[in-house]
Amino acid sequence: MMSGPEVSMKFSRLSCCAALCASFVLTLSLTGCADMGTTPITAANPTVTGNWQFSSASANAAKLASFSGELTGNASQMTGILHSNSTTSCVAPSVAIAMTGSTNANGVTTLTSSNFPSGTLTITGTLAADGKSFNTAAYTVTGGTCAFTQPANATAQDYAPISGTFTGGFSDPDGHLINVTATLTQSPTSDVDGNFTLSGNGTFPSNPCFISPVTVSNTQVTGGSFTFTYADPTTTNSVTANGTFSTDGKTLTVTSWTLTGPCGPDTGTGTLTRQ
Repeated sequence: MMSGPEVSMKFSRLSCCAALCASFVLTLSLTGCADMGTTPITAANPTVTGNWQFSSASANAAKLASFSGELTGNASQMTGILHSNSTTSCVAPSVAIAMTGSTNANGVTTLTSSNFPSGTLTITGTLAADGKSFNTAAYTVTGGTCAFTQPANATAQDYAPISGTFTGGFSDPDGHLINVTATLTQSPTSDVDGNFTLSGNGTFPSNPCFISPVTVSNTQVTGGSFTFTYADPTTTNSVTANGTFSTDGKTLTVTSWTLTGPCGPDTGTGTLTRQ
């Protein structure tokens, strides 16, 4: 049997050990809290910029099936200027629609118009991590002649700029093919209506209709559509091309081109691919 002093010493050692253990546990707890405080979890906030198009095949949105324009900012705060893409829409393409929006805690982005004619255009969707599209996008219009009650499911897509050197050809119904090299640069920002423009020139094989290079003019890029004209002031011939392009901006599909002047008239289709 241990004597009184020995018991006291053992008890003292046990007490010390317990205190150290408690101190160690407390230190771990405090350290964990400190780590949590210095490593906050932040949500992704992708940048949003460039030329966008919103389209719906829903019967609800028949009066406003497609619109496009510029969006800038990020998920926290973005602004835009949009317009309809058809003269048969309930609002004319010449009407610039100002938009503002942000993303809530659940990741849902909402864009709301501030000057839609006699009503309000509202777009919702989940912004993709790369800031190039909206998932589960939908839009609705309340008030005015464009109004529809049920939200219309839609696609919401950013289109890369048409910039670079493109090669391809224009062909007509008779099977004639002319090779074209186009050097194009899209404006980094839109005009006040949300439309982008192109600058550059085109080179054609030696021919009496165009003296290369020919400067591009009368251009417009909006959403996935483009139009531009090559006009030769010397020969007074011009060719205007209209079409669509891929979301990466690499392939231009000329759905129609029209030649006017002494060498015309003629028309056809074509394809240009970025090199």
